[in-house]
Amino acid sequence: MPHDFQFEKGTSFGEWLHQQMHEAIHFETEAWAIDRVRRVEERLQAGRQPTERLVVEIPWLEVVTAFTAPGRYIYFSRRLYERCASDEEVAFVIAHEIAHHDLGHVNLFAGLAPKITSLPGAHLFAFAFHALERHLYGPQKECDADRHGLDLCLAAGYDGMKCLELFDVLEQRALDMGDEDMVYGPDKESDDELDENANWKTKAQIWAWQHRRGYLPIRDRRQMVQKYLHKRMARSAFR
Repeated sequence: MPHDFQFEKGTSFGEWLHQQMHEAIHFETEAWAIDRVRRVEERLQAGRQPTERLVVEIPWLEVVTAFTAPGRYIYFSRRLYERCASDEEVAFVIAHEIAHHDLGHVNLFAGLAPKITSLPGAHLFAFAFHALERHLYGPQKECDADRHGLDLCLAAGYDGMKCLELFDVLEQRALDMGDEDMVYGPDKESDDELDENANWKTKAQIWAWQHRRGYLPIRDRRQMVQKYLHKRMARSAFR
């Protein structure tokens, strides 16, 4: 069930953020975009009660990102949305954000919500909310959300390998920006820095990188969830 937090009588953080964003940002209204995202969100949440379903909206943010918050909304930036060529890529983005709710990650905002809304210029915070989310969750929760999100996609009948093509989109965007560090992380030759069997030196290296950059290297993130998918496929083959 979507989580939200009351900071004033009759007001919730999720609704406050939603209102602030709608006052300051244009949201996509074209039928082709809305119909597609509704089709995917319905398929991913087909087994959920209406009160437990999240709603995806497409703000015209320049940053290529998606994020969610306490409440019932998922924000899928137009710049990322327009780069997703298939329903599978869209589904993986949405499922990842649903996973943050299913896994209770949004509960981390419980103590921050009233403080955020009382800050001077708090309305400007809506533009940077995705950055706070990224730093607050950290690499482990992001990997957990990738795996759970992939589970949701597979349960909805999407092709897992096609879902992971989203990482090609993210990688190309980073390379277009000239940010190889975002793609490869601290070791260009390795995609296993986040593997549970990595040695202590490798783990220390990625820990330092993560706290400097605030997010996961794209290649490492892809490697982790791809291994998870292959294990699932192997288990299914033996049933």
